[in-house]
Amino acid sequence: MGEEKSNQQVEQYSIAFGLTFNKYYVESYSENTLDLIDDFIDHYEVNGFKGWVGKVAPSNRVPENYENRDDLIRKANKYNLWHVHIGDPRWETPTHGKFKTSEWVLQLRRMGKKIILLELSWHNPMLLPNDAILEEDFIDV
Repeated sequence: MGEEKSNQQVEQYSIAFGLTFNKYYVESYSENTLDLIDDFIDHYEVNGFKGWVGKVAPSNRVPENYENRDDLIRKANKYNLWHVHIGDPRWETPTHGKFKTSEWVLQLRRMGKKIILLELSWHNPMLLPNDAILEEDFIDV
């Protein structure tokens, strides 16, 4: 009896850094912030978003009270923008307890199982990355 070969493909999750994000990652972020970003990267490369402790959401879910809501939704849809809470400066547990949130989020572009990290930004009110960042090249990590 030989080994059976599996036809199942292994999930391949990958990450890239936008050029601006890479610059800040290398030159500017604190050690604590880098550790939190790296924790997310390590998790994503193995599991994708599944099981991440923080909230992960498409950025087209814009609160009704935002004046530029329609523009933000259009932009988020055009570039398939998402954001993920990374616990910076600390984790907060909402009353529902389904996931944790934080004041800072990683802004990213989702391209199937590949994500491009674009920016670290304040969550509320959240500004989407500018057009220059959205159109720039990226580096696979």
